[in-house]
Amino acid sequence: MKDCSNNVRTIYVNALNGNLTWNSKNVPVYGQPPFVTVPEQYVIITNITENADNTNNSFGNIVEVTIEVYSEQNKNNNMGQVDNISSQILNILIPDTGVDGFDDADFEVFPMARTSSTYLPLWEGDNYVSRKILTIRNLVNQK
Repeated sequence: MKDCSNNVRTIYVNALNGNLTWNSKNVPVYGQPPFVTVPEQYVIITNITENADNTNNSFGNIVEVTIEVYSEQNKNNNMGQVDNISSQILNILIPDTGVDGFDDADFEVFPMARTSSTYLPLWEGDNYVSRKILTIRNLVNQK
């Protein structure tokens, strides 16, 4: 049995990075909190929780992936920005009711459902950060 956390994070970053935009600008996706100055809008894959779903014939996991969408704003609170980016994420990961998947050399990842979505804004003085947190449930099978 292999640990799938890093593979799932990499698959998510590869699926989303370069495919999200706001106002015709790329919204970068990071696999961990970045140590560089970020643009006004960005996404971070922050948490991955694995629960075994093995059978007698295969190794599998039910994996919850937490995605945080950020939009930094000055003297403004436009939640529509994080909602728009969140919709783009969902359309990439779960484009229809069929369970489509992504894979690499070791794992198949099937995003099944958004299990939660919540707003957690941050602010200090005139600086406001709209933040939306999505949790996606995945079936992950080891090849």
